[in-house]
Amino acid sequence: MKIKLLFLMLSFSIQLTYSQTDSTSLDDDDMDFSQYADAELAGGVKRYCNSKVLDISPNKLISIGYDFVGPHQVTNYGPDTASSNINNMQGLRIGLNIPVISKTHLLWSVGANYWRMGYGFNDVPVKNQFIQTLQQHGLTTMGLNTTLFKPFDEKHFLLAFVSGDINGDFKLNDNNLSTYFSKYTYTIAALYGLKKNDRSMIAYGLTRTYRAGNQTIFPILLFNHTFENRKWGIEMLLPSRFNIRRNFNPRNLLLAGFEMEGNAYYLLNRSSSVNSTYDYNNLFLRRSEIRPRITYERSISGFIWLSLQLGYRINFRYDIDRGDVFRWLGDDEGYAQLNDLSNSFYFGISLNLVSP
Repeated sequence: MKIKLLFLMLSFSIQLTYSQTDSTSLDDDDMDFSQYADAELAGGVKRYCNSKVLDISPNKLISIGYDFVGPHQVTNYGPDTASSNINNMQGLRIGLNIPVISKTHLLWSVGANYWRMGYGFNDVPVKNQFIQTLQQHGLTTMGLNTTLFKPFDEKHFLLAFVSGDINGDFKLNDNNLSTYFSKYTYTIAALYGLKKNDRSMIAYGLTRTYRAGNQTIFPILLFNHTFENRKWGIEMLLPSRFNIRRNFNPRNLLLAGFEMEGNAYYLLNRSSSVNSTYDYNNLFLRRSEIRPRITYERSISGFIWLSLQLGYRINFRYDIDRGDVFRWLGDDEGYAQLNDLSNSFYFGISLNLVSP
């Protein structure tokens, strides 16, 4: 059912994209390839394409936000079988994306991210170590990333992205924080693309990612397009995200679509302090969810923008694996523990410093 849901969204997105493109259109976790600061003006004879299309949503250089997920339920199937009600899940999101080189022939940026997820349970089973650790420690993600945009001429370009994350059931003041650094995850992506004009660009490639929770490989399609009337556009990096964009004016826009987000979270063995019968060694939580949503963004003062987001969180995977093993998309065999996480509404708010 999970795989059918993902590919139904993917199929719908592609059909919608090509049914709306006009005669000039061709071209699209955590990998916002298309949104860098503009490169400097060309000073030589050879000209290069830049990484933007007209009227695209602004690139966030610094972002500080808050994420809140409403009531839902988690059910475990295994030695610690139990079902618990979660009142809410909430936490801080921080993102940085700083240009290092911004020239006509090369764009390079480095970034950092932090996301804290605290769980508020209504009831916590005494013998369930997994639910106990979510209640006591929550989940945290923090990492570094870098993105490279290399144009070859006025139409053709290469995009490359690398990120490394530390994910797990820890807080920043955890005495065992160093343990998680040896359990890092990393993402690599590369795309080759074509920019036909200032309103349309497309790129195809591959990524080694944890978006689906498991360590796996995806083909990816990047497509950014603004229609001739300059009021509507499409921004997507399938299968990670898809958005239809409505530009009311240069400082006021609305996005409607979805995003898949996820990673593998290392679960530290704390069985000595919890009465559990579970073999709790070298385990990873495979967390992945799909978020259909509506996002409203506007400038409130110069380059400071406010972003408001309302959507529905659909669980894709929330199972526990022994070790950080590679799995093809759709491989659900042999998990250490299967978990079922019910769906729920969520909202987010962020304050952002954007590029000119």
